[in-house]
Amino acid sequence: MELTEIRVRSRIPKAELDKKVGRILTGDDYNVRLTGATKVLGPGGQPLAVYLPGVLSGPLNEEHYPVLHGVKVQTDNRGLASGSRKFKVNQQNRANMVRSAIIGSFDNEKRRFPYCRTTAWTGKHTEEFSSLYPLFQYIGRQMEQYVPKRYAVQWARAEATDPAWRVPGTPFTTMTVNNTYPTGVHVDKGDLDAGFSCLAVWRRGQYSGGHLTLPEWRIAVDMQDGDLLLMDAHQWHGNTALELESEDAERISLVLYYRTDMLACGTAEEELGKQIAVKTKVFSAV
Repeated sequence: MELTEIRVRSRIPKAELDKKVGRILTGDDYNVRLTGATKVLGPGGQPLAVYLPGVLSGPLNEEHYPVLHGVKVQTDNRGLASGSRKFKVNQQNRANMVRSAIIGSFDNEKRRFPYCRTTAWTGKHTEEFSSLYPLFQYIGRQMEQYVPKRYAVQWARAEATDPAWRVPGTPFTTMTVNNTYPTGVHVDKGDLDAGFSCLAVWRRGQYSGGHLTLPEWRIAVDMQDGDLLLMDAHQWHGNTALELESEDAERISLVLYYRTDMLACGTAEEELGKQIAVKTKVFSAV
């Protein structure tokens, strides 16, 4: 696919950006909307995003939609990405309730989950998760082709990670599945700084809005069904509001990445031992 290359030269002032953090964006927050295959470079030539329209359309899209459609976990733990600031409930940070699920593997959270593990959805749906491997592998190949340096770093990190925690043949350990909600302006945390995130979209029914926007650079893209965006998710990003226009309106975004601390995870057996020890301690204290 031939790409148009653009380079951004300046960003909005920090004071202006600070007012947007955690908020749902509008059409006033961007000047440029990508409409064709495009590579966006930062002022120093570093890749910010690569937009690949339609690369997941056709059989690849249709085959994997049913599984992704079925991932509808609700959570109030998405922070700024939920479109709200955090608030306290029983000493825990919480935010708006949204349909967003983390699938694949997750690293040691020290206080809450002091062990590496597969996520709850993945553990309950092992066959459905493994059925997505061809999709994840295909997206990995797009990453290798269009951001090869970032891919090489992330691949090396994944190869050094215990195989239990990565998707075979990919540089990914973890995925987030968001269903039909606009994210507030945020930066992703916990994924590899030197790597790259991959964001794919499935659209069903009729809706408008939901433009993925990099407000600091005033660039947006209205991702269509089967589109893929390779992006530096450590840049501030969010969506414009979603306006649902039919009862079956649905926008699924699948984000694939490598969790930085997965490298420190032991084998599956070692981490299971830690998990059992923690649960035994909690049970004994009750």
